[in-house]
Amino acid sequence: MVSESRVTEVEAETEDGVEARGATIEEAVSSALSQLGANREQVEVQVLSPESRALPGERLSTGERRVRVYRIDEHAANARALLEELLTRMEVPCRVSVRRGTGTAGASSGGPVILDIAGDDLGLLIGWRGETLRSLQTAVNLMLGEEGVETRRVILDVERYRARREDQVRELALRLALRVKRTGEQYTLDPMHAYERRVIHMTLADDPDVTTESSGREPARRVVINPTGPAQGGPPERFEGARQGRSSGRSY
Repeated sequence: MVSESRVTEVEAETEDGVEARGATIEEAVSSALSQLGANREQVEVQVLSPESRALPGERLSTGERRVRVYRIDEHAANARALLEELLTRMEVPCRVSVRRGTGTAGASSGGPVILDIAGDDLGLLIGWRGETLRSLQTAVNLMLGEEGVETRRVILDVERYRARREDQVRELALRLALRVKRTGEQYTLDPMHAYERRVIHMTLADDPDVTTESSGREPARRVVINPTGPAQGGPPERFEGARQGRSSGRSY
C-alpha cells in the first residue's frame, strides 16, 4: 500500500502544460515533468496551493499541494536563465518567471517574451520612472541578440510595475481626451517613454473626436492630443490645472 503522503497525480493536461498534485510541491512538479517529458529548465512552474510553515505549537494538515507546469520555448528559457544570472551578479534576491501566454507553446510565435521579477524591496531595480528596469531590459535584449538574426523581444516587469503604469497612462489618456473634446483645444503631454506613448495612441485610436501624434526628439518626445471638431462643452475635469494647450508640468 502506498502512503498517502507519497501520492502524486496529474489532474489535468492543457495545450501547453499540466496541473499536478503531490504531498509536497517538489513531488507535484516531478510528476508534471514526467508527464510532459521535460526537465526543469524547459518549464515554468505556477504554484496553486503553496506549502505553509507551522508556527510554534501549531500542527499543519498534510493536505496535497497543487501546481501548474507549462512548457516554455528555447528563447524564453535562455532569456530567463540570462536574467537570473545577471540579477545574481547584481546581488538582487528575487525570482524570475516567464509570464504565462508568452514564450509558451500556445503563444504567438512572433510575440514578445515577458519575464516577471518578484521579490522584496525591488524599488531600486525599477528606478526613477522605470529607468533602471528599461536599461536592464535593453541589456538583456542586446545580450540575447545574434548578429544578422532577428530575435523576439524580451520585456521585463517587476511586481507588475509595467502593467500598473500602463493602466495609469491609459486612464490619463481617456481623461485628457475628454478635456480636449470639451475645450476644442489640443493638449501636449510631458515627455514620455516610447511604450507609454504607444499606450496613449492605442487607447485613443478608435475615438473619432480626437487624434494623437508624437512630436519632438528623444528624450523629449511627447504626445499631442488634437480635437477633430469644435468644442463640445461640459463641466471641467477636476485634474485640469494647466494652461490651454499645454500640460500642467506634472510628471505623468
